[in-house]
Formats: sequence, C-alpha cells, structure tokens
Amino acid sequence: MPAHRTLPDPLALRSIQPGDEEVLHTIFAATREAERQQFGWSAPEWDAFTRQQFAAQHAQYMHGYANPTFSIVLRGGEGGGPAQIAGRLYVDRTPAEIRIIDIALLPAHRRQGLGGRLLRALADESDACGAPLGLHVEKNNPILSAYERLGFQVRDDRGVYLYLQRPPVQPPGMEDLAAETGTDFQLSQPGGDGSLLATLRLQEATHRQGAHGLGCSLRFTGPDLGRPAHATYTLAHPRLGRFPLFLGPVMDGAAGDMCYQAIVTRLTPPPTKEPIP
Repeated sequence: MPAHRTLPDPLALRSIQPGDEEVLHTIFAATREAERQQFGWSAPEWDAFTRQQFAAQHAQYMHGYANPTFSIVLRGGEGGGPAQIAGRLYVDRTPAEIRIIDIALLPAHRRQGLGGRLLRALADESDACGAPLGLHVEKNNPILSAYERLGFQVRDDRGVYLYLQRPPVQPPGMEDLAAETGTDFQLSQPGGDGSLLATLRLQEATHRQGAHGLGCSLRFTGPDLGRPAHATYTLAHPRLGRFPLFLGPVMDGAAGDMCYQAIVTRLTPPPTKEPIP
C-alpha cells in the first residue's frame, strides 16, 4: 500500500497592522540570535539593543520602497483552530522587478519547508508576470545555496551582501507541449503558497496557422475549479518543469469533468522590406 501522505499546513499572508509591533520585534530579534550568543549580553541589554535596531529597520522599510507589501506569515488555521504566526514576508513590486525585502521565520517554524514554499510562490508570480525576482543576502548566510537551487544568480557583489536575481521562466514551446498529450499537469495558483488546485490531463493539442503566426490550442480536462474566468496559473510537469499558462473553462467537457483551454501562439515577424535604391 502507498504510504500515507500528510498534507502541509496551509500558509496565508495578512498585512501588518497596528498592534503587530511586538510580534514583529520578536521575529526580528530571532534573526539576530547568533549575535546574542556571541557577545553574551544580558536579557535587558539584548532587549534594548534589538528594539533600537528593529525600530530603525522598520522605519527604513516603511519609507524606502515604491510599492511594498508588508505581511505576517500565518500557518495552519484549518478545522476551526487559530492560525499561528510563523514569520514575516516583505515584498516590493515594480514593473522592473519583484524584490524580496525581507523573509524571516520564527525558530519553531524553520527547517520545515515553509520558506521554500513562500519563495516558490513568489517565483510563480515572477514567471506569470514576466518580471525577475530579486533579493539581497549576506555572503556568509548558509541559505545562499538554497537560493541558488531555486534559480537565483549572483548579479552584483555589494560588500557584505550579494544581490541575487532569478529570471522569469518562459513557458515551453508549443511542440514540447503537444508532445505531452495524454499526460497529467499539476495546477496551482501563482502567488499563493504553491498548494495543488487540481490535476489536469492534456487531452488534445491542435495547431492552427493564422494570418500573423502559428497557434496551438491546448485542451485539458479535470475537476471543476469553481473559477469561471480565465486566469494565469502555474502548471508543473515531470518533463517540462514549472511554467505559467493562461487558461480557462470552456463548455465541452464530458460528464463529471470540466474542459479547460489555453492558446499558445508564435508570432511570425513581418517580412523585411528591401531598401529603396
């Protein structure tokens, strides 16, 4: 028999609000614990130091970015129980880049894959909108290798910090997609916590030649998502990897199934005009 699979706790984000200062200070102080152990400060000294440092950082973050979102990371909360505060996630979004300002988890929620889930959700959002994902990390931070495994590349050496950027992933070509007809794709919502929404099967790939290029209509079947509008989703496939795709329901699914359609196009460049002598 297959092993029982435990589903991960759901993650959610809520905007920080008045009254969150104490828990935000606790999260900040937890990221500096190595300094406390190194210098052996007393509890009152450590509390005074971290409060001063937190206040300065908080003021800088509140006024230093063009379009920021400052969020508390919530974990759990299903079945009527209260969600736990797991950490914080600060992100600045501009047309040029999605910048991770800060991501930090409380010690009780580390080394359980939560940070990776948050990063993959931001990577999905980056792929869907076509903007790179960037962040700064200290050179001696052991998490650097994890960022590199997620596709981040060093773009600049800024002294104590490295500036990393992950370019957005482009969808596979229409020939590659058509070759996977009859196989399953895992569907998730970009910008969420990466949780699986449904498994869709690619039933048909039809190529069409248009006036301005070649198109490929992809028809998937799967359960009803309860989402009537077309939207960009993240698809994952064993051979094609993870990529964004704009798709939505159409009215020709079999009984018990919904049908979803996506159109992939390849534009034909206009012919080059000969210069007039």
